[in-house]
Amino acid sequence: MSPVKMKRILIIGFCLLDVLVANSQSFGREDIIGVWTSREVSFAKNKGHAPVENTTVEKMKRGLINAQFIFRSNGLFFLKLPANAPTEFRELEAMNNKMWHIRSKEQMVFVGSLDEDLMMINVKQLNGRCYFFIQDSPLVLKMERNR
Repeated sequence: MSPVKMKRILIIGFCLLDVLVANSQSFGREDIIGVWTSREVSFAKNKGHAPVENTTVEKMKRGLINAQFIFRSNGLFFLKLPANAPTEFRELEAMNNKMWHIRSKEQMVFVGSLDEDLMMINVKQLNGRCYFFIQDSPLVLKMERNR
């Protein structure tokens, strides 16, 4: 193969790669609108967070596994907790009927007005799965979008 052809193939390859990477990183309102159900709860091991006790882990799992995060197209957010959620989790329902906002570049969703930030969620796609990283907490939720 001639050097000119090889150079063309490389340039085309880099252009295609650039388009694929740009498309995989785009994140907009349409990517989050809908009902998301938490299927697994885990805890990130961050330097700023103390280790989580087993009783706390179990309580968090009871409160959040099968919880539904509902992002409506009109900009309203709702959190539907499972029936067996501990009573202290009911405080989270205060976020119901609050507006949600998105920061596309950071792949972040905010619940509440921009100055109150009731909850900040980093949304990550890893190995074909969607995860919600709840900011300022060690919580990582493996999510499934309801169809």
